[in-house]
Amino acid sequence: MDRVIEFSTNHPLLIASLLAVLAALVANEYLNYRRSRQAIDATDATRLYNQDAAVFIDVRNENAFQASHLPGAVNIPMAYIDQRQDRLKRFKQRTLVVYCDNGQRTLKAIQALEGLGWSDVRQLRGGINAWREASLPTEGRG
Repeated sequence: MDRVIEFSTNHPLLIASLLAVLAALVANEYLNYRRSRQAIDATDATRLYNQDAAVFIDVRNENAFQASHLPGAVNIPMAYIDQRQDRLKRFKQRTLVVYCDNGQRTLKAIQALEGLGWSDVRQLRGGINAWREASLPTEGRG
């Protein structure tokens, strides 16, 4: 134990680096936990949509949305969530399933929507790419 204390006092930058890495690992695990708690797969998203309980929200840009999107999806690009929330008012009592290309940007959109008052917001795990891999239908030009 004395050697650990001696090492720590002789190498404070190494100890600080170790603590920073450990903090980053804990933060990453926490974020992964939050993502998985709110994430649903394509099968669950389809079930919610077919029961008329969910609305798909595409947070990609308008060109990507026009090229291909989930059936009945509403396009609200990530940059405009605050300004275009009025387009979602009629879905206040329904589950919102948010997606992008691969699921990386949706956590920020979920946080924004929850901050604006939506209580049941989910992430489509893997985004539209996972939807296509499951051979589910899309709409659009592509």
